[in-house]
Amino acid sequence: MDRTKKLHIAMFPWLAYGHTMPFLEVSKFLAQKGHRISYISTPKNISRLPKLPPLLSSNITFVEFSLPQVDGLPPGVESTAEVPIENVPYLKNAYDKLQGPLTEFLKNSNVNWLIHDFEPYWLPGVAAPLGINLVLFCLFNATALAFMGPPSALLGEFRKRPEEFTVVPEWIDYPCNVALKHHEIVNHIKCMDDVSDFQRMGQLIQGSQFVTTRACFEFEPDEIKLLIKLYQKPVVPVGLLPPSLPSNEDKRDDKWEATKSWLDSKGEKSVFYIALGSEVSLSEESMRQLAFGIEKSNLPFIWAVRKRPMGEGLIDNIIPPGFEERVSNRGLVLRDWAPQLRILAHSSVGGFLTHCGWSSIIEALKFGRALIVFSGASADQGLNARLLHGRKVGIEIERNEIDGSFTSDLVAKTIRQVLVEPEGEAIRANAWAMKEIFDNEELSNNYLDGFTRFIEDISFVEFSLPQIQGLPAEAESISELPIDQIPSLKKAYDKLQDPLTEFLKNSNVNWIIHGFAPYWLPRVATLLGINLVFFSTFNVTSFVSMGPPSALLGDLQQRPEDFKAVPENLCCQVVTMRTCFEFEPDEVKLLIKVFQKPVVPVGLLPPSLQCHKTRIKEMINGCFLSHGGWSSIIGALKFGRALIVFSGASADQGLNARLLHGRKVGLEIERKETNGSFTSDLVAETIRQVMMEPKGEAIRANAWAMREIFDNEELSNNCLDGFTRFIEEFAPSGCHSQV
Repeated sequence: MDRTKKLHIAMFPWLAYGHTMPFLEVSKFLAQKGHRISYISTPKNISRLPKLPPLLSSNITFVEFSLPQVDGLPPGVESTAEVPIENVPYLKNAYDKLQGPLTEFLKNSNVNWLIHDFEPYWLPGVAAPLGINLVLFCLFNATALAFMGPPSALLGEFRKRPEEFTVVPEWIDYPCNVALKHHEIVNHIKCMDDVSDFQRMGQLIQGSQFVTTRACFEFEPDEIKLLIKLYQKPVVPVGLLPPSLPSNEDKRDDKWEATKSWLDSKGEKSVFYIALGSEVSLSEESMRQLAFGIEKSNLPFIWAVRKRPMGEGLIDNIIPPGFEERVSNRGLVLRDWAPQLRILAHSSVGGFLTHCGWSSIIEALKFGRALIVFSGASADQGLNARLLHGRKVGIEIERNEIDGSFTSDLVAKTIRQVLVEPEGEAIRANAWAMKEIFDNEELSNNYLDGFTRFIEDISFVEFSLPQIQGLPAEAESISELPIDQIPSLKKAYDKLQDPLTEFLKNSNVNWIIHGFAPYWLPRVATLLGINLVFFSTFNVTSFVSMGPPSALLGDLQQRPEDFKAVPENLCCQVVTMRTCFEFEPDEVKLLIKVFQKPVVPVGLLPPSLQCHKTRIKEMINGCFLSHGGWSSIIGALKFGRALIVFSGASADQGLNARLLHGRKVGLEIERKETNGSFTSDLVAETIRQVMMEPKGEAIRANAWAMREIFDNEELSNNCLDGFTRFIEEFAPSGCHSQV
């Protein structure tokens, strides 16, 4: 889009401070880019937010909706911090009743995008009729989201018993130790209402245009890539959103001077900080064990203690009697509110005993603080605890998996391991190294820039795929079907002609870039004066072997069969392909001659590590047994990996197999030409030739040399620039005069 055109973006967070603040940070960044923001929440939640910088106040409007009263929710309660976990379902019921006022606001506000939290499962039904695009903004990290799984698992019958949440799910395709403990999932179930959190998430993933999460590829590359695969839609990380230290003028930091004076008197990295968030509620016995463990550690500490919700009020004194007197020479207890970020930033602090809220973890690792991991036992906190323990940036306090109980001795032992014992040295070093990611302002801004560009540049238009006989319900891609059912998918795809035509009539489209399937598109586009680009994701070698349109269409002049990959009469203005002259110079020139119209390669589009399987990069011996898909081949040659070629025997894969074999960057496993059969001996022989035999040395060298083309970012960008300039400058002709 034209970036001078500014968007109206609505923000709708869940009723928790750990959600409202990140939503505000994203709002501020979008407002800096000139977009108009409507930040929607309840009066108390809005009043708790920090004051906006004067330069942004004109672009951000706070929209207050009074929270409806529901049975079971105490009057005046508007956030999770004000109720015990068993009363959170009432808060969700009240939040759902905001559907009415939100709908009225959206009807009259000309909103382009609505960025929302995981709770309002009803929102797609509101937004779709109004033509509003949705972004699901998950405050969880990618590890937690991957554990929750795809929409089919969230909405289906999978994992109905608590025990099923205590194992790593089958769809996790990377080494992983992350699962919930029995007591954690039992505790979390208490905060779910009739519509479970899993159902809410599943419906919102399906109903959103894309998903964003508080994560980055530098910390969770495999997890984010798996989410893209599980969700079957874009996942655009917004980054970690590390907070900035408050200014000296922040009046809420009045108690900081006294705290700073106390910290200044302590040695470097000698103090550990304890904070269990605003929502964690421990039993009296658990608080007693935790306090005694802190005392037994014999290390200096600061403990931020908040009133905990209980029934219809808040309990103030939750620390065991006599504790503060016994530790007064080395411990500082701060009540109600503590300047957490300033404390973590102080050089005397070496560790953080945390409930594992993701915001608190980000704050700790921003300053390289090692973590004493004590899961708050709700939402994502248990999953975060396993993640931190597995990444060796913290050690989890050992607890009974069934009831979550623990002893003061284990608390003291873990604190000392993390802070001072030799066995915690690697933990401390790893946590310190995390500053490079978690305290990287440039990295954070890059993610926010990328997220902003995504919503500026892309509008998603969804057409429901028509149901036809032979196509399973809800199937929308070839990955969901056996090959013999793909003809049914093509028939359903062809039925999108009518809704697409109606959209084009009213959308002022200049160009359509399309694939090989919609043979009917030239007639639609010609009548509307729209230019077409045929984008083939095959390489040119495969396409040349298919021949010119006259060969593809033959004498029948009817729809091409499945192997005929060119639209009717090739009636497009331009052809583009996923290739480059540096790899296929003769083939591109021949294609121009055969098609008698411009062929403008878009480049190889090599994936970045942010969207590619890093296992290819990390292979020690450097080979890849591939089905011959062009995307997989590009991914392998980007890293110079020699190929063991085993054709998938569909589309262009067989042609790619011959190409790789002929270019001597791979060897094809010998198979019988009539039925494709092969032997295990031939498989083993080919693998050994490519991997280690002297006769495969040239193969390995040739594949390694291919990095110069396939891992050339400048070359890739030049191709994309050239393609973009072509469609910007092209004077249309041809098809418009033919029909």
